[in-house]
Amino acid sequence: MGRKVHRVPVYSDTKGISALPFEKIKCILRGADEIIMQGGRSLLAKILKGAKDKKVIELKLHTSPAYGYFKVLTLDKITARIDWLIRFKRR
Repeated sequence: MGRKVHRVPVYSDTKGISALPFEKIKCILRGADEIIMQGGRSLLAKILKGAKDKKVIELKLHTSPAYGYFKVLTLDKITARIDWLIRFKRR
């Protein structure tokens, strides 16, 4: 008998974003590459925002080239861009 896996639903909201320039896609993926097996999309949003969060500093993610790339946007808007990229890659 196998182990029972509990899946948590993820609600993604692109907030009407229909496309992103390749340069922004590349930056989001560069930031995601840094956190493989360490965090999810909320940590990725904090990296892209340039947040001085405890976990970001602890994992030395503030040295990432993607750190602070979207510093003028809110975390909600950054998360919408990440969600769009997740949905786009599923197609």
